[in-house]
Amino acid sequence: MVQVLASFPANFVFPFATATFIALGISLNWGAIVLMALGAQWYILFNVIAGAQAIPSDLREAMTNFRISGWLRWRRFILPAIFPSYVTGGITAAGGAWNASIVAEVVQYGNHHLTATGLGAYITQATATGDFPKILVGISVMSIYVVALNRLFWRRLYTLAETRYAL
Repeated sequence: MVQVLASFPANFVFPFATATFIALGISLNWGAIVLMALGAQWYILFNVIAGAQAIPSDLREAMTNFRISGWLRWRRFILPAIFPSYVTGGITAAGGAWNASIVAEVVQYGNHHLTATGLGAYITQATATGDFPKILVGISVMSIYVVALNRLFWRRLYTLAETRYAL
C-alpha cells in the first residue's frame, strides 16, 4: 500500500493541498512546510522500511526467545537497528525538501497566486524574470545552507549511526 501511495509524485498533491490552504485561509508560509514534507516523507519512510527489513533474523529470533517485547524491544533493539537508515533517509529528505521549496513557495491555483517568503520563492521569481545574477545568488545561498547543514548536523548524526548503532 505504501508503494502505491509513493508512486504518485508529491507535486500531484500540491493543487489539492493549495485548494485546502485557500479554503482554510492558511498562509503559504506555513503551507509550504506541508508541501515540502509531502515531497520528503517518502525518503525517510522507504529508508526506515529497508532498515527494518535488513535486521538479521537471528537477532529477531533472539529477542523472541528471550521474551523481550513491548517498549523494551523497541528501545533496545528496533530503534537502534533502524537509526542508521533513518539518518540516511533524513539526509535524502532534507535535500528533497530544499528542492521542493523552489516549487512549494510559489503556487498559483485558479486566480489565486500564493507566495511564501523564502529562498525557494526568491529563486522561482528570479527564474521567472530571467535575472541570472539573482538566480546565481539564490542557488549559491541554498548550496551554502545545504553544505553547512550537512557538515554541522547530518555528518555528526551519520557518524553516530555508523559507530554506535550499526549492526
